[in-house]
Amino acid sequence: MKSRIAIPALAAAIVSVTGLMAGPAFAGNAPSASSHTVEVAASRSATDVIKTLASEAIVGLTDQSLSNDTRRQNFVALMDRYFAMDVISRFVLGRYWRSISEEELNEFADLLQDYLALNYASQFKDFNGEQFVVGDEKQQNKDTFVNSQFVRPDGPPVSIVWRLREFGDEYKIIDVTVEGLSMGITQRDEFTAVIQKNGGEVSALTENLRAKVGK
Repeated sequence: MKSRIAIPALAAAIVSVTGLMAGPAFAGNAPSASSHTVEVAASRSATDVIKTLASEAIVGLTDQSLSNDTRRQNFVALMDRYFAMDVISRFVLGRYWRSISEEELNEFADLLQDYLALNYASQFKDFNGEQFVVGDEKQQNKDTFVNSQFVRPDGPPVSIVWRLREFGDEYKIIDVTVEGLSMGITQRDEFTAVIQKNGGEVSALTENLRAKVGK
């Protein structure tokens, strides 16, 4: 149930799925994009970003008339808009991202989006009566954490914490933690196991994802 709820709160993911750099390990894998960050104030607060994301997810993903393909496309578009996929891709690959080219990393990021969309987008069809409540936010070092709850009519609320970082003049999501479980760390553990079983070759994971998403 936890993985299902992570994205309706989107969601990642985003984040789940869909998401995705909790813990001190992230500091050692800082993305190259951050070196180009311009020190200006973000145009919207981190809380506003999460509220807008939730609203767009409900409109673009819960419509019962949507085809599966359209729902997945809308899911990917939300990830493009709100998630720092280059950061996420580096993190879920762990130390192995350093062994591949920028082109290969970009391909992996695209496949990761398709993989998450394939696994989570269809679950928005079950959205019925739940509420997404955004709470307070707090700053910790260079990141902002936004607390929220996914309130269900038939069960206790689910705690979801969003981790965002400023890139240029906007916030992007880099982690989604559901009931204390980082979706990014969970995904990294899964992917690392695949890479290690194949002699440390990221290409094996890429081929695995390509086969799963039908590319």
